[in-house]
Amino acid sequence: MNKDFKKIGPMKLPVLLSNHKAANFNLFLYRFADTQDYYVIEHGNIKNSKEPLVRIHSACSFAHVFNSQRCDCQAQLDLAMLNIAKHRCGLLIYAWQQEGRAVGFWNHVRVYMEQDKGEDTVSSYEVLGLPIDSRDYNDAVQILRDYKIYNLKLLTNNPKKIEALTDAGIKVKRAPLQTKVNKNNRSQIKVKINKLGHILTMGK
Repeated sequence: MNKDFKKIGPMKLPVLLSNHKAANFNLFLYRFADTQDYYVIEHGNIKNSKEPLVRIHSACSFAHVFNSQRCDCQAQLDLAMLNIAKHRCGLLIYAWQQEGRAVGFWNHVRVYMEQDKGEDTVSSYEVLGLPIDSRDYNDAVQILRDYKIYNLKLLTNNPKKIEALTDAGIKVKRAPLQTKVNKNNRSQIKVKINKLGHILTMGK
């Protein structure tokens, strides 16, 4: 397989997890030919793991920078890193260019402005003429192949991620990523289940 990316690392990354305990990760930066950048953080001995725990996580500046409660993006990131640390072997691929399901920063703001008017997390894209979800996982597949990962447990609620990796010849077992529902994100999570097919429960 021809590589169309460059990689730098490792960089030591001690992380304070959501349980208030620190865990040591190694960080790499993958840069693909189309200037798509991905942070990849690893924990434990990936090469000797038969079934590492993997999370492919899309950027969401509202949550990751400002701790917005209107979505579960930060909670999912925190839980994924905590689970990887507990599993003692895993990988998190952070996709910078997938902000707002890959519509970018500008359109992500426009989408939320439509939600302020009463649209939901699907219809807000539709009224603006934007693709509901245009994320592509080909780069993530290449990263996994670079690690020689062909069997994994994928931390996800999104069946499209499972399908993308399975279609690429990777054997996938789903590891649920259930976060708490609150009054601010309840409507978005409900739409994820009903319109996007995410495997989640609403809870109380």
